Amino acid sequence: MLPGMNVSSSKRIAIIGGGVAGLGTAWRLAQAGAAVTVYESGALPARSGAATWASGGMLCARLEMGHAPVALAAFASSARAAWPAFAAEIERASGVSPGFAETGALVTASGHAPGDGIVAVDGDEARRLVPGLSAHIRAALWAAEEARADPRWLAIGLARAAQAAGARFVKEVRVNRIVENAGRVTGVLTSAGVQAADHVVLAAGAWSGGLLKVSNLPGPPIRPVKGQMLSLAADPRAMPVNRLIWAEGAYIVPHHDGRVVIGATQEEAGFDATLSEGALEALRQAAVATLPALAGLPVAERFCGFRPATDDGLPALGGIGPEGLTLASGQFRNGILFAPLIADAAALHALEGRLPSIARQFSAARFAEAA
Repeated sequence: MLPGMNVSSSKRIAIIGGGVAGLGTAWRLAQAGAAVTVYESGALPARSGAATWASGGMLCARLEMGHAPVALAAFASSARAAWPAFAAEIERASGVSPGFAETGALVTASGHAPGDGIVAVDGDEARRLVPGLSAHIRAALWAAEEARADPRWLAIGLARAAQAAGARFVKEVRVNRIVENAGRVTGVLTSAGVQAADHVVLAAGAWSGGLLKVSNLPGPPIRPVKGQMLSLAADPRAMPVNRLIWAEGAYIVPHHDGRVVIGATQEEAGFDATLSEGALEALRQAAVATLPALAGLPVAERFCGFRPATDDGLPALGGIGPEGLTLASGQFRNGILFAPLIADAAALHALEGRLPSIARQFSAARFAEAA
């Protein structure tokens, strides 16, 4: 919890979205004593097309932020620093490990350069760090402080922790509209009828912008950016790789349950969930070219997700328009990395109407100012 957060709230809070942002916020609010209800149109945690379920799980505050604005890089760095305690707290509260591991990341792709926490290594050192790396790789970069988490186990752990703290889940129920009256949000209209609430948190990922629009509420134009991925099935007791690899044309993320996730495309394709065999095979081939041992592993799953992107590439947090509404969206590629801070920021705003200082530059109100 954030220092100074109200821990005796009795607010009725509706949360729209069962991904990592919604579940993390639900947990924090339930810990504060709020009466929390999470709405999700499908299974919970959210799965089909959801960015959380389709994420690789890289916690790369340095490699992801090479060209990022200063404020976003600082947010990423603070989020990464929060992850060890966040992961341990989730496991204590839920009995589920979110798969957090400080593995470091090896970069064999072009487009990166040595910098703070990123050093150049020769081919021999690269193969010492990642045994089995292709012999054709003669140089790489090593980022020792990068880490990973398993987004699926993270979501499951957050759901269990939120429920243990008192949150209520309503799955297979679609929120059709946010209800507003006289300048204040009063609840949500679902497929099961109107549900009253003192406050609504909109954490519906790439669907957040559309829900604001149909509710006739102002807000950022959040759009989906499609990412196709696949996973390979390895023996957890004999993993072919245990570190993150940023290869030319793909990234490789091993997880403790034996999945080796390979991703990802980045496509402006709306909500088209069609999978391209050609694109997925290109990802697999790029991974195999970097780590030949992957060639013998069967494909476990082919899937895609929709990352929530804003026009300026920054998260959209806090309030915009009527009282009683909090946004928690726009994380784009970094929803898992940002998870500890997004949960705290959205919970603080829902309870006290303010964002923590590190999140204020991402206030959703900037879109109202721009308009």
